[in-house]
Amino acid sequence: MASRVRLVWKRDGLYELRRQPGVIRDLERRGRAVLAAVGGEAAGYMMSSSQGARNPQGRWRVAVFTATARAMRSNARHNTLVRNFGAARG
Repeated sequence: MASRVRLVWKRDGLYELRRQPGVIRDLERRGRAVLAAVGGEAAGYMMSSSQGARNPQGRWRVAVFTATARAMRSNARHNTLVRNFGAARG
């Protein structure tokens, strides 16, 4: 007969897990890979990394975005960010 397992979620524990240096390092590595694939800051793209509001998740967020009008036009015409999102794999 199988025994029952009771799982207790500890929100503080999950919040702390999302802040671990290894998790942040991996997310930022993936963000830098996408940033490099789209041409980097020289092409008008930037990356930000921060933890969201604790409501209740507080998930870490890495974003690659257009920072210049030229990059915005290029992204609108060629879907540069979407086409290079696969660089975040692995």
